[in-house]
Amino acid sequence: MLHLYQGLLFTHILAGSLSLLLFWVPALTRKGSLNHKKFGRYYGFSMNTVAFTGIAMSTLTLLLTSVVKPELYTVPHLAEARVEYAQLFAWFLLHLSILIHSAIYYGNAVLNHKANHSGLKQPYLITILAVLALNGLALAIVGVLNNLVLHIAFGALGFWIGFSNLKFIFAQNYSRKAWLREHLGAYIGSGIGAYTAFIVFGAATVLSATGSIYTALWIAPGIVGTLFIIKLSKKYDPPTVPKTVGKKNI
Repeated sequence: MLHLYQGLLFTHILAGSLSLLLFWVPALTRKGSLNHKKFGRYYGFSMNTVAFTGIAMSTLTLLLTSVVKPELYTVPHLAEARVEYAQLFAWFLLHLSILIHSAIYYGNAVLNHKANHSGLKQPYLITILAVLALNGLALAIVGVLNNLVLHIAFGALGFWIGFSNLKFIFAQNYSRKAWLREHLGAYIGSGIGAYTAFIVFGAATVLSATGSIYTALWIAPGIVGTLFIIKLSKKYDPPTVPKTVGKKNI
């Protein structure tokens, strides 16, 4: 089982590193161009690999802590505290992985159904967004109870993303370009997850950042990404240009 965990970790790091580079190709190329579509697919595949390996590793850590993290038990009187921290961290990474997968899946769904809004009412899509929102709410509550800033921030972010995406799926009125806002916003959301994990790894191992600096580095991608999503909302979903499902706005 430990070898399985290590294999997942290697794949996770490899796919994550590739995703960080691929993110900028569709982000910087003209929307609808060949490179935008092609590299967007590559990015989506690599990010789903990151998400699924992250979900698997987090689940193994939560259920089989002693098997995949035996080093936590080397000092008996510290074992309980170390295990508790590792499991809280695993839950956080599980939430981040769910956020990444749901963002990629939702981003592709709104693109594929831009002319058929009702096509978004898929059981799987609704389920993963509901899981994201509910898990985010639970994570934020645990964060408040235990004074964990990162759990509060990303729990709230996950709840907001899941709830707002579900709201759009069941919306009766929306602007003509709302699908574009949702598509771009979802992919930016996945980028938040990728760069959060990357910055955290670098801060912990390379920069040896601690305390408030460490927390700030974790939260920075979420803040920047959220600001971009808000900007997209104003640009592509103006409230003065309503659209009714099944009818084109002229």
